[in-house]
Amino acid sequence: MTSGNFEIVPLTSILVNRDDRQRRELRNIEELAESIRANGLINPIVVTRDMELVAGERRYTAHQYLGFDSIAVQYAEDLPSMALHLIELEENIRREDLDWQDHVNAVSRFHQLKTEEAAQEGESWSQDRTAEELNMSQAHVNRHLLVKKALDAGVKEVVEAPKLSTAANFAQRQAERKKSSLLKEVRQQTPRSPAESGDPDLTLDDLPPPERFAEVLNRDFKIFSEEVLTNPYNFIHCDFPYGVNAGDTKGQSGAKSFGGYADSPDIYFDLLKTFCDRLDNFTAASAHLMFWFSMDYYTETLEALRAAGWSVSPFPLVWYKSDNSGILPDSNRGPRRIYETAFFGSKGDRKIVRAVGNCTPSPATKQFHMSEKPLEMLEHFFRMIVDDTTLLLDPTCGSGNAVKVAEQLGANWATGLELNPEYVELAKENLELD
Repeated sequence: MTSGNFEIVPLTSILVNRDDRQRRELRNIEELAESIRANGLINPIVVTRDMELVAGERRYTAHQYLGFDSIAVQYAEDLPSMALHLIELEENIRREDLDWQDHVNAVSRFHQLKTEEAAQEGESWSQDRTAEELNMSQAHVNRHLLVKKALDAGVKEVVEAPKLSTAANFAQRQAERKKSSLLKEVRQQTPRSPAESGDPDLTLDDLPPPERFAEVLNRDFKIFSEEVLTNPYNFIHCDFPYGVNAGDTKGQSGAKSFGGYADSPDIYFDLLKTFCDRLDNFTAASAHLMFWFSMDYYTETLEALRAAGWSVSPFPLVWYKSDNSGILPDSNRGPRRIYETAFFGSKGDRKIVRAVGNCTPSPATKQFHMSEKPLEMLEHFFRMIVDDTTLLLDPTCGSGNAVKVAEQLGANWATGLELNPEYVELAKENLELD
């Protein structure tokens, strides 16, 4: 930033208007003073011709700390345009009335110009040095630059955030999710598994890019889970049979129209055990879980999932059936059960996309399966989890609605498995898959 023209003036001649200075706390003065004592003042402070301080209050204060009588100064009008722009940015950054978006832009522009200036001199510049120049913590500078990227990308939640902390929290969660996931551009070039092409000798590079990022496979989850996947899933949506005999066609008009399905306690606990025992084969180290269950098996399910390594909230997600539909176990002795519950869990401290309410109303639907989860309800909860880094697996996808919603929300990839070939065809019809 130096112009090459500077003078040595008495320290007492410098005018510092404390009322106008935005930098209220001068950190690490002793450390800076020791650096100046050892190496001299590398960048002179900047003053007006009337000797009023423009930039360099920490350097000025360090000279006072050292007991020096004089200091090197540059006059603002002698500085090149880039240096003046940097001074203007630095002063703007300290303004308390600056909108958070303008503050982010100013910090980012200051860092960019300092990087360019250093490069012109054959040197490097770091975020640490920006933090030092602006008397900010490195974490604070990092946060500003991260938010700037999201602003430039037009991320709606960041652009519309009411304050910097809200914008930064969203941008940070998004960045962490992308670090632990395959990028969508990579997924566009590589289908999920060479084995699904029918030729296990093919490599991913041999396969053409998919036209869709959703699929429904006629596969048995118990067999599928034996495979160790190269690209494991980071969102598992489990809707196993609840083990409450709801899929029995006897007395179930919906079950009759769709053919029903086996739904005994033995089947539920067998699937739960398989899921937990083979979890690492198909699940990424950083992942989310949405696991539907019957309150009859609340404790057993929660303990099994936690023992498998999931961090599970004891407060379930609740789908309230706003049409008042549900199971009536005993019309003479109790109420109708008009809600269903799902555990929400995570591995590897995977961050959510955004917070949503843990209960949502939606009428039940039965378009493609007798026990399908409605699109409206799934969209509410999936907005908390799904973005372009999401790789979803639904091990028993039924209607395919979970796959459909994940794709609509921009998931990187969504796979549904279904054992019953008739349901596979209905799910494909639902997703308009060939």
